[in-house]
Amino acid sequence: MAEEVLTNEIDQEVNANPVISTDENEQNTAQNQETESVATPESKPKTRRTPKKTVEKEAVVVEEVKEEEKTEEVSEETVSSEEVTEEGKEDKSKNDKKKKKMKEKVKKQLAEKKEKLKKKKAVAKRKEKAKDAKKEKAKKAKLKAKAKKKAKAKKAKDKAKAKKIAKKKAKRTKAKKNKKK
Repeated sequence: MAEEVLTNEIDQEVNANPVISTDENEQNTAQNQETESVATPESKPKTRRTPKKTVEKEAVVVEEVKEEEKTEEVSEETVSSEEVTEEGKEDKSKNDKKKKKMKEKVKKQLAEKKEKLKKKKAVAKRKEKAKDAKKEKAKKAKLKAKAKKKAKAKKAKDKAKAKKIAKKKAKRTKAKKNKKK
């Protein structure tokens, strides 16, 4: 089965048509027309001899016709070039409008991104401030508790000292009383 597939692939011929651009195609047609015109010269029937005056008149008329054709071609070219320039201007204006719209769209998107970033930063800042405030509050509470504990301990110490002093004083007074008796 695998051998058949391989042989089929090898046996197949590649049919690749060369891609011809429109410019190349136009050149080929122009060359073909030139070769045809050279290959088949126009056969004119033999004419009788005409007097020189009529030949000159005909030559002048032919020249005038050729000049008229040239002027017509030139005027047609100018008209067509004007049309092309107008179309080009319209296309250019359309392209300019599209480019402007795209630029505006990009600017809008950038502005939105900046705005979102600002909002994110503001939210982050607010959260950070809240966090700092919470930490500060906790720190103050801790210090307050520590101070309270210290004050309580001092009070207890003072109380104990006062008790000790009172005891000693009581002892002394008792001893004095006992001495007097």
